[in-house]
This record gives sequence, C-alpha cells and structure tokens, in this order.
Amino acid sequence: MLVQFTVENYLSIRDKVFLSLEPSKDSEHPENLIAKGDYSAVSSAAIYGANASGKSSLFKAITIALIMIRNSNNVQVTDKLPVVPFKFDFESRNKPTAFEFTFIAKDGKKYIYGFSATTEKVVEEYLYCYNSAKPTLLFDLEENEEPKFNRAYKVKLEAAYQMNTANKLFLATATTWNAECTKVPYEWLAESIDTFTEVMDLSGVALEKYRTDESHEYIEFTKNLLKQADINISSIEVDAKEVVGGSALPFQILVQGKVIPPSEGKHYDVEITTGHTIVNEDGEEAEFSLTLQEESLGTQLLFFYGPLLKDAFEKGKAVILDEIDKSMHPSLVRFIMNLFRDSEVNKNGAQLIVTTHETGILSLDMFRRDQIYFTEKDSKTGVTDLYSLDEFSVRKTENIEKGYLMGRYGAIPFLPTGEVL
Repeated sequence: MLVQFTVENYLSIRDKVFLSLEPSKDSEHPENLIAKGDYSAVSSAAIYGANASGKSSLFKAITIALIMIRNSNNVQVTDKLPVVPFKFDFESRNKPTAFEFTFIAKDGKKYIYGFSATTEKVVEEYLYCYNSAKPTLLFDLEENEEPKFNRAYKVKLEAAYQMNTANKLFLATATTWNAECTKVPYEWLAESIDTFTEVMDLSGVALEKYRTDESHEYIEFTKNLLKQADINISSIEVDAKEVVGGSALPFQILVQGKVIPPSEGKHYDVEITTGHTIVNEDGEEAEFSLTLQEESLGTQLLFFYGPLLKDAFEKGKAVILDEIDKSMHPSLVRFIMNLFRDSEVNKNGAQLIVTTHETGILSLDMFRRDQIYFTEKDSKTGVTDLYSLDEFSVRKTENIEKGYLMGRYGAIPFLPTGEVL
C-alpha cells in the first residue's frame, strides 16, 4: 500500500512536493479508504492541472525512480543515471534529484525508502522500518559520511556495501546479497506499483498476459469487465502464433520491471477477435465477429486495462495511469475509478492514481478532499507546485467541478481574450 511519494528537483519540480495517500481528518466516504494492518490510505487519487503544468513530471518522477530501483543491478560502472534536474536556475542544475517512498509492505510494516542522485552517482540513500511508533534505521548512506547500519544486520549490510558501486542503489545490491532486512521493501518497490503513460506500453503487457493465459482467467475477467461497462461483447478469442523471421510486433513487454523491446524476445502474431450477439427486428439472435482493431478506441482501452486491473485487485497493487481519460468516455473513466471504491471488487487494497482532464468525476459525491490534487506551474519561474483540495476550505455541498473550471483552486491555463492570430 502506497502511503506517500516525495520528489524534489526533477524536471519542472524544483521544490519538494508530496503526493500523500494518507487519510486526512475528512470523515466523508469511508468506502474510499483501504487498510493494511494498523495503517490506512485512500484507494485512489486524481491529479488535475493545465497542459504543461507538471502532471507528467510527477508521473515520470515515480516511473523513473522505480526503473532505477528495479534496474540497478544491471547498471554498469560507466553508465549514467537517468535523472533530469530542474534546469531553469543554476543552483538546481548542480543539485541531486531526490525521491522518497512511504509504503506498507506485505509484512504489514511501514517503510520509508529514499535516495538522492545525480547523473553520475547516488549521493544519499536510506531505509527505515516502523516496528513500533518510532522508525527504526536499517541503513543510511550519505556521501562523505560514515555509513550507518542497523546493528542486527550490520555484518551482512557491510559486506554488501563493499560490493556496491557509486551509481548503484544499495537497496538492490543488498537484496541481491541476501540481506534479510531489505528483501521485503525491495520486493514491494519491484512488484507492487505499475505505471503506464502510453496505451502502447499497456497493450504490450496486456497482450502478453492474454497470450500466456492458458486458464483463460484474464479473458474471463475482461469479458465481465466489458459487460459491467455495458459493452456488448459476448466472447473474446485470442490466437497467438510465433513468427519466425518476421518483423517484430509494435509493442513492448514488461518483465520484472524491465521493458524488453520486441527485438530481444520472441515475436508473436496476436489476433484478437470479439463476438457480438445481435437481435434483429424479428427477435432472432445472430452472432457477428470483429477484430479488436474494429472496436472503438474506448473498448480497446478497456480490453488492455483488463489484465492490469485483475492483477491489481488480486495482489493489492498500486496502479498509476497518465491521462486515463485519453480516448475514453467520461462514464468509462468513472466506471474504472468506482471499481477501486467497491469493497467487493477491491478486496486486497489496490490503489489507483491518475492524471486527468476529465472534470465529470471531479465531485465530492465521489471523492474525499484528500483524494483530489492539482498541479500548477509558475509562469515566471517554470516551477511546478502540487497541492491537495484538502488545503482549501471547501463546503461539502460545493460544486468542485465548477469551482475548478472557474479557477478557484488554480491549476487551469490563463487564456488571453481578443485576437490571437
């Protein structure tokens, strides 16, 4: 369960910002809360803001931090790290980028893990665990300082530290060297968050799930998903054939957090066929088939969302989607968001974080105030700020959508009037 993500000095984010999923004192919509052990969090969050306000900077920050963690063991000594600091002032250009995750792992304990890095090296990294009300240090590494290790695990951690390099994350190295205290938090960071920015990324993962789905569990889940979304599809057929010497499919496959280009794996020709039961004027039923490409873009997106949602609900994962409303009807966006509020569907504490321009769901009838976030970029400095609706004095009956569009909470573009061209 993700509790909080923090980032500082990355792309348009210069100053430290917090995306917190920890519930505030707001007592509305208790169905929007999930719990693990002694901890709770909101099940979803929606991030609004004008184009180029920094929504994607936040999304990319989460993504690149996870990629760095998951791919750290594959980094060569000469490799550069993929951090991009804020470039609109000279001081920030030369400062490290900082990321921090607060989460509840599968052992039910709360962890805080963070690191700061430049393109050349990791300059700070730390891991804390809450065994009680106070955090317990597991390790704290800072450039030019003596490393600090938990006394109970010091021997193993010191041995792993000797094997680490300046451009690798110690959390990954220590886990590789079987450090007991880092395994659980590393596994959570490696397996419990999925981020997607392009539908082609999502489609590649989905098609691979469908292709290897011998028990048809993913197909059945998606059929039910489409049915609940009032989409008339009675059957789904997946036909996958390995292509020998043919061209690669135009999608990527995600394996253990690493994106594998099609040229590095086997190539498959995957054909998806959907069945439709149509009733004519005489009341007689007839069956018709379409290829997935002939379906609407919204239907295709739901088809690709199917495996992602199934895994999230079964494993209690956090899913982060950039521009969920892209090519999707507002009612479908609402439908997906509501799945995470339904305790009968979301039994294992899955979470959904989205960036969106869809204001149709921007309502206190659906969200708590601490689930709605805004990004706004200062036009003079180019700095992105992230803040919650919970920071405003908002009445329970207030029309949030109207207030947002009127600029009451900021985070909308300022458009000049009069002649432009």
